Formats: sequence, C-alpha cells, structure tokens
Amino acid sequence: MRKILMTFLMTCSSVLATEYLPENILKSDTYLSHHILLAEKSTHKLYLYETKENGPKLIETFQVATGKKAGNKIFQGDHRTPEGIYSFTEFLPHKSLVERHGKAGEIYGVGAFVMNYPNPIDRLAGKTGGGIWLHSTNDETRIDKGLDSRGCIVAHNKNLIDLSQYIELNKTSIVVTHEVKFLKKETWQTTRDEIEDALNGWLTSWQEEDFNSYKDFYHKEKFRDYRHKNYNNYVNYKRAVFSNPGKPVISIDNVSILKTNNYAVVTFIQNYQSNTIEDVGKKTLYLVKDLYYNWKIVAEEWTKAGLEVDHGPSVAFKPRLKFFESSNPKEIFTSHLNLKDDITETAKSN
Repeated sequence: MRKILMTFLMTCSSVLATEYLPENILKSDTYLSHHILLAEKSTHKLYLYETKENGPKLIETFQVATGKKAGNKIFQGDHRTPEGIYSFTEFLPHKSLVERHGKAGEIYGVGAFVMNYPNPIDRLAGKTGGGIWLHSTNDETRIDKGLDSRGCIVAHNKNLIDLSQYIELNKTSIVVTHEVKFLKKETWQTTRDEIEDALNGWLTSWQEEDFNSYKDFYHKEKFRDYRHKNYNNYVNYKRAVFSNPGKPVISIDNVSILKTNNYAVVTFIQNYQSNTIEDVGKKTLYLVKDLYYNWKIVAEEWTKAGLEVDHGPSVAFKPRLKFFESSNPKEIFTSHLNLKDDITETAKSN
C-alpha cells in the first residue's frame, strides 16, 4: 500500500511539473539565464530555477526574510521590498562590508549581492530609494520572523553561499513578487508567444529599416531613454539613423523572457553591424501592455558588462564557489562576529 501511495504522489508531482509553469519565467537560456531566482514575499521563500529544454526546473527552495512592512516599495525608507525583475550588479564580501560600515557591517553576514533597484520601470513609476541587496545576517533567528528588513532580502549564511555558486554578475536575474502564480502550459505558452511576436516584429522592422513599423513597437506616452529623454526625441533620432545609406545587419540570440504582473523584461545578445558600427552586447527591453493589450517597449538598455569575449553556448555553466573563499560561514567571519548578536542590534539592519 505504501509503495502504491508513493507511486501515486510521484506521478501527480510529475504531471503538475509538466502542466503548470511559473508565469514569471517564460523563456530562459543556458548563457544569460542558466539559473533564475524567484522570491515570493507572501511565503518568504526564495526559489532557485534551472533552465531546461521543456521549461524552468525548480532545484532548491530557501527561507528568507523581506521588508518589515508588507507591500511593494514606493519611496526611500518605507521598509518595503520592491517587486519586479532585477539583476545582480555587484558582490560585497563580509570583509568589505565591515571595512565600509564598521561593526554595523556585521549585520550583513557573509556578504551581499547588490540588485539594480530602481530599474527603468521603477523610475518610470517615480519610485525612490536604493541599496536593495540579497544578503545574509549575523542573527539568523530574524529570518524566522519573515518581515524583518528595511527592504532587502535576507538569507541564512550557508544558503547565501550555496546560492552564490549559481549567480553571475550582470547575468543572473531575480524576480521578486508577492505571490508566485502558475499557469497551465497552454496559457504559459500563449503569453510567451505574445511577447516573442513583439520581439520578432521589432527586430524585423529594424533589420528592414521599416521606420513606421519600428516606431510603433515603442510606447508613445511611457517610453523613456536616458539620452533622448522621451518618445518623440528618440523617434527623431532613429529616423536620422534609418536615413543613413545601407541596411544594418542585426541578429540576436540567447533570448530570455521574464514577467511580473505588469511588465516583461526581454534580454538577449545583440550583434549589430552597419557602415559605421560593428559591435556585440547585451540588450534589455522593458515592455508593458498598452490600452489595446499590445506589448510596447518603454525602456531599453545595452551593455557589455558580464559578457566574455566569446559568448558562444559551447561552454556549459558549472556551479562553483567564486564569491567566497570558504563554504563554511564561521571561516568567513572575523573573530569578533557572533551569529547570536542581540536582536536589538540586528533591528538596525537592512
């Protein structure tokens, strides 16, 4: 009887894993998004997903703490954890944190990964603040509280060390949401297809220098560009670029698509060649739906950060300890750091 029950449970688990997928991870790739973190604030869980051919695969779950106040972050000092799609831009080891902040730096535990909050969507919404990190702590009992930070995501020291093996700066993304929702595979695929269709239409119009079609992929009211400021200025700039002789040769690969409740982030490697420019970099598109439910670009970013000279898919990612000198938290801490510091001291933490 026990064997039959176990077989039944395993079968159900396999069916659920096949038929339902997280709506936040619509497409991932083994170079830019070989692993993705998904933080659920309602349960204070941090999920580690791995990219597989048939969709994202959950490989481990960690308990975390988030902001002292529930809800999405709006302004600096509101003690809320922002919800959205972010990447890790920097790692701060324990030693650097203590050197920078003195004894107060001990509250970040073995280290901290810096998130790119506020991202373009946050800035578009007028959100303020900064210093949002995924870090550990010198008092792990605070994680049991759930709501116990000034906005950061706080993990156990050993768990942060384990997680770090799957993180690459300027590549690995973390999606922060109040509640993770799962979609039937058919609905999940439909949502993915809608965003892919917008991406492919944008790319084709650019390749063919179909200016009228190209400009329609941008949101007329919400689009912002750090150089040209708004839609009209950006469109005028692009019109001048399109008027140059010769069509550009543009290709993309390593596409990933992540989504929150109200926007999507598409990331890929872009290879661009024209009469005057030849360059390769990582392009990130931020998209929202307009009044007619069409996906429109509201911001785009381009960078070389995090890319090797050869970004081909031939070299498979292998988890390894690269941010920490040891997998043992006690060996990382200095002698004066005590995991059992008084709770009043840690109340000052992020």
